[in-house]
Amino acid sequence: MSRPPRPPEPIVDNKTHHSIEVSWEPYFAKLQARMTDADGRLRVELHSSRFEDSWELAYKGYDVRCVLSSLEDNVEYSIRYRFGNDHGWGEFSNPLPVRTLKKPLSGEDIHRALRRKNADDLLRVLESREASVDAPDDRGFSPLSVAAMDAELELCNLLLEHRADVNWTGENGKTCLMQVSYKGKPEVVQWLLDNGASVSMRDRKGMSALHYAADGEQLDTLRLLLTAKADPHARDNLGCTALIRCAMLKNNGNSAVAVILLGAGARVYDTDSSGQTALFHCAINRHEKMASVLLDNGADPLATNSQGVSPLKVAEAQDRKNMRNLFQDCLAKRKAEAAAVGGDSGGGGKVDAGKSGGGRSGAAARPIGKK
Repeated sequence: MSRPPRPPEPIVDNKTHHSIEVSWEPYFAKLQARMTDADGRLRVELHSSRFEDSWELAYKGYDVRCVLSSLEDNVEYSIRYRFGNDHGWGEFSNPLPVRTLKKPLSGEDIHRALRRKNADDLLRVLESREASVDAPDDRGFSPLSVAAMDAELELCNLLLEHRADVNWTGENGKTCLMQVSYKGKPEVVQWLLDNGASVSMRDRKGMSALHYAADGEQLDTLRLLLTAKADPHARDNLGCTALIRCAMLKNNGNSAVAVILLGAGARVYDTDSSGQTALFHCAINRHEKMASVLLDNGADPLATNSQGVSPLKVAEAQDRKNMRNLFQDCLAKRKAEAAAVGGDSGGGGKVDAGKSGGGRSGAAARPIGKK
């Protein structure tokens, strides 16, 4: 046997939008059966071309198949191959034209339509049913979350009509309602609630939509969530209620948030996992207006945390004169009120320091209240 003869066109075993798998196994086996030791080992060389007369080597070796990868979708490529042995290379086969498949639509196409705020493009992708309607973007946001945070209710409705999960969560456990509650878009919050968004779900930090609304200081959203039966006593993984979180964030301390939560039944004597009340956090973060609201609702300046430290001690230790005076004036007022009704509690609650909210008002702290 001399050089191998021209082979037939290669066989296309499989193709996708980015690859083509070709083989030549039947003819390879036939040639091998005719070869002698003098012919050497049979080998193959395969070329591909996207443009006329622009052939590139795609494979060279001894296998019976190869996969051309990293191709463009919906593009026609030409493929040819030839065999060789110790006598040299034979002629190339006739070129075989093969078109890659069109790239299937994906979540990327959904998010592209959302970025462009293009309802027609979004509808086209959704109706193809090729892409998951809940596919997250690279930030982990679902399409519904993206549309909702942009207040694009037309796009939200399109997604919902194609079965978007209004309570979908990503790896962080956040729902669309949580994200929108922090942003403060009341009309979108109401739309989500009307379409089945849960106010009781928690993310991986244990936070609910109410926590996020409080963090974002979103007053109208707080009212909507509370009307929808959001629990003002719900705690995150650190034991914080929405009221405590409002106090513990240095850039928050919004007294209006506190008024709304207290009006819905939030308790001033609730503590986090370290035994610290909202008033304790106000003392740390200098939230004087919120502290005043909490005191008006019975918060105890003498209630101690798990280490025996009270809000008053924090104010004194850190030389926070205004906060210290606020606490001492409150204690003096409560003592006078108690005396007027025939009792002398020494401060703590509105009437009785020991009953002002279940805080740990220790005996060692009482002399401060009698100052």
